Amino acid sequence: MQDMDGRIDMLLDGGPVGIGVESTIVDVSGPTPVLLRPGAVTMEMLKAVAGAVETDQAVAGPVSGDIKPKAPGMKYRHYAPKAQLILVEEDPKAKESAADVINRLTREKLKQGYKVGIICTEETFSAYPEGMVKSLGLRSREETIAHNLFAVLREFDDLQADYIYSECFPQTHLGQAIMNRLSKAAGYHVIHTGKEEE
Repeated sequence: MQDMDGRIDMLLDGGPVGIGVESTIVDVSGPTPVLLRPGAVTMEMLKAVAGAVETDQAVAGPVSGDIKPKAPGMKYRHYAPKAQLILVEEDPKAKESAADVINRLTREKLKQGYKVGIICTEETFSAYPEGMVKSLGLRSREETIAHNLFAVLREFDDLQADYIYSECFPQTHLGQAIMNRLSKAAGYHVIHTGKEEE
């Protein structure tokens, strides 16, 4: 509704969706299937059925001008919140955890008068004492994270957040689709713990 109200003649509300992220798209027109957009049907599921499966370049990262994605929504900053979304990826060898970095950055932005949102999971919720903290669900149940992802981004729009910091997720199983959508929404702005901002 927020994106399309007034721009098209009618919207049909089918109620809450089960998965939350868009469907998986696979190109099977060539000798080897190619994953064009990750979704609830994961790479692991595809490989179990089809054997070898390749991944389109548009899935992995920002698309340069000479690469044309074959799936919808894969080229541009898609379903992005109004706030600047920044992902924080944890390096287990770094001195600071992702929560440490997010808390430090949150304190800095709060001192400057900004509204700061934090995206985390039930397992890490208590690690964030400041900011507007929203849990996507349980890390052990990736489907809850996928289901809640876009709703949480919309909530931060309603709360008028200026900055949003998000934990990252393993890019296996449904995590590949989750990270694909988060990365695109963040414009691929990722901070790696223990390294300079990228």
